Amino acid sequence: MGHDVPMRRPDTQRMSASQRAGVVAAAASVPVSLVPSLRPRSAVDQGLITGLSSALDYALTAVAHDLVLRASRGTRALVGRTDVASTARTTVAVDVAALACASAVVAGLPWRPDEPLPRAAVRAVATRIRSAAAAGAVPGALDMLPRGGGRAGALLRSVPGMIVLGTGVSAAVQEARIRRLAVKGIAVSPGAPAPLGQSLAVGAATALGAVSFASLERRIARDAERVVTRTTGAQGFGGLVSHLISAGTIAAGVLGLVGWMSYRVEAQMSAPDRALIPPPGALHVSGSATSAVAWHALGREARRFLASVTPRAVIAEVMGEPASDPVRLYVGLGSAADDAGRVALALAELNRTGALDRSLLVLCSPTGSGYLNHTAVSAWEYLSRGDCASLVMQYSARPSVLSLDRLDEGRALNRATVAAVSAAVAARPPDRRPRVALFGESLGAFTGQDPFLHTGTLGLRSRLIDRALWLGTPAASGWARQILDTGRADVIPGDVLRLASADDIDRLDPEQAAAARYVLMAHHDDGVTVLELPLLLRCPRWLADERTPAVPPQAAWSTPVTFLQTGIDAKNSADTTPGRFGVTGHDYRGDLARTVRFAFALPCSGAQLAAVETALRRTDAARAATWG
Repeated sequence: MGHDVPMRRPDTQRMSASQRAGVVAAAASVPVSLVPSLRPRSAVDQGLITGLSSALDYALTAVAHDLVLRASRGTRALVGRTDVASTARTTVAVDVAALACASAVVAGLPWRPDEPLPRAAVRAVATRIRSAAAAGAVPGALDMLPRGGGRAGALLRSVPGMIVLGTGVSAAVQEARIRRLAVKGIAVSPGAPAPLGQSLAVGAATALGAVSFASLERRIARDAERVVTRTTGAQGFGGLVSHLISAGTIAAGVLGLVGWMSYRVEAQMSAPDRALIPPPGALHVSGSATSAVAWHALGREARRFLASVTPRAVIAEVMGEPASDPVRLYVGLGSAADDAGRVALALAELNRTGALDRSLLVLCSPTGSGYLNHTAVSAWEYLSRGDCASLVMQYSARPSVLSLDRLDEGRALNRATVAAVSAAVAARPPDRRPRVALFGESLGAFTGQDPFLHTGTLGLRSRLIDRALWLGTPAASGWARQILDTGRADVIPGDVLRLASADDIDRLDPEQAAAARYVLMAHHDDGVTVLELPLLLRCPRWLADERTPAVPPQAAWSTPVTFLQTGIDAKNSADTTPGRFGVTGHDYRGDLARTVRFAFALPCSGAQLAAVETALRRTDAARAATWG
């Protein structure tokens, strides 16, 4: 980067044409980064988005522009003079040609729903080249002004001037988009913007950090290049090899840091909760005196789950009917050495507690930390009058973001568990079989669906899975994408129902409601359900032909801004307040009583449902006061 003919101007500190294009592009990214997305942002959130996007836009634009100029060396060689004006004319001509070619590629590859990533990648590269050429033409055109354009030209060519130009043009484009929407009768709300001053300050600090990181990479690459050249004498490949070495060095450091963090977090999550040292006295939960699962081997989330079982007396009081003690079972990651041992423990616990004699058996896949939504489990314990059993199989002991490398383990454990339980259920007479349901939230929904990849809903039916409820399924879930194909022979029409909230249940027609067996709920503003790496290369459907009311009208896809914004949205979606149930973001507690009643076919009166919701809020607040 920066090896093209330098523009020898003291006011731009001899920056290359590519570096100046990067400055213009970085400035232009600022107004784009301020456009609202799915969730409100704090000043720190906005600063991170602005800083990282501007730093990345600078680097990507400078590299793209440098490649364009390198590809045009023959054209520049035709110019026999090396003065600033001649070089500027040549550079602008190259930029205009690159702009036209890249625009033709973009026009020839229009966006398509769910298009292949290679096609999207070609268009994304062409889009980057187009924007780099446009950004490079701006300072180049200023250099072509007669006699430099005087004092005004010098001001515009300065770094502050280029920043103002880039920001101004981008802001004008954003304003034009808003005006076009207004003409169409689409009202644009500014939302709740983060404090601009604080956001820009954090953005500047973030951009500076990114630049410092890039400087570290260049220093490692420079030292590596010296070693490569001295050792091999290679001149043509030294730069490439040195950058690969530097990238590998930095990647190794990052992976080592992530590994260390994962180890520390896993050790912390696996440690027993100090508030729950004694094993449970109730025999119908795991970890008790007669349980095959050792209490000392269970970590914090497992103990909290088992200690939260709803007492029979409380269920009877809330529902106004006789009730039973629910069964709660949990097989932890440390309960056995491998999946076969964990599944054997699960079967032993099912037999010990008579769980297969209950009317409802729910197989639960937890989040990465081993957490399971207490409110959801309590909901079906109330609504079934305690005539239920819940089994949780733990596959990881880290937060979900650090458990992405445990997806294969989660899939394998859930597949083995479902196979074993379905065989045990099938061995019983039909009139003594429980209804088997699945439940999972977030990464738990992902790992709960994965065992049924490429089998549609017939795979669920073949395993005697009567019902399923999955909340906030991550965008990367393959099964959730596959069932969107209405032409699949293994997906029975009507089996799968997608809900944005519990209110959607009231709008179902009787046939839809009766046919639905497997329910997926995803709030429109839940960033977890739309965050995925392909956002870096292509526009998602939720920003194109499937826009929901949660997407601001002025929001449009742009890389890397959209990916960064959605990442922050995913983080902010998980904000919850104990006892105050939300129906927004990744908080599904406010939907759970109604949704569980529908998804698991657990009838109750309106008064009973209201009493359950009140009890769930009260319990949630009390649990938070006890455990934090």
